[in-house]
Amino acid sequence: MAYGFRPVQMGGSQYNTGGFVKLPIEDALVGTPIYNGGPLAYTVATATADTGISANDTPLDNDLSVGILVGATWVNADNEQKWGQYYDGNSGNKTGKAFAFVAPLENTIFQVQGSAAWDRKYIGWLNLVAGSTGSTATGNSNISLTLATANGGNACVIPIGVLENGNETTTTPDVLVRFAAIGISTVPLI
Repeated sequence: MAYGFRPVQMGGSQYNTGGFVKLPIEDALVGTPIYNGGPLAYTVATATADTGISANDTPLDNDLSVGILVGATWVNADNEQKWGQYYDGNSGNKTGKAFAFVAPLENTIFQVQGSAAWDRKYIGWLNLVAGSTGSTATGNSNISLTLATANGGNACVIPIGVLENGNETTTTPDVLVRFAAIGISTVPLI
């Protein structure tokens, strides 16, 4: 079963602090869950939308991708502060009181489940992601990596290796990836 993206280390010689940033979830998403390990977009307020985080199932359909959801907090209909590994999107949640904890895309290496047996020829090629929902039982996204040596359209991640623990010979290997720079938002995350 796919589990979305998991941050595993920082690129280069930077320390892996496990750091994340806290950003508001769009008020319009009350009633819509966002799953752990799923890519996120940042929306700037317009006449029809408020500023905040939303799911971004096709991360390069625009340059608004900011990171991967690693948890959330919100206030429910009973005015109770709730914390979870994913945003439940309950329709009773209070608007303006939901926040996402986001692992930024820039300089972060992620682990994601691949869609085919691993081959070193995938290293360096832009690849697509597949999936758009998640599991309320686990809270995890169902997004996985469509491994191929040529992808167009909204290809967004670059495989850099595979976890070499025996899983590299399976049909759904755990692949290490970086997001393509063109898919990273210019919205500052601090």
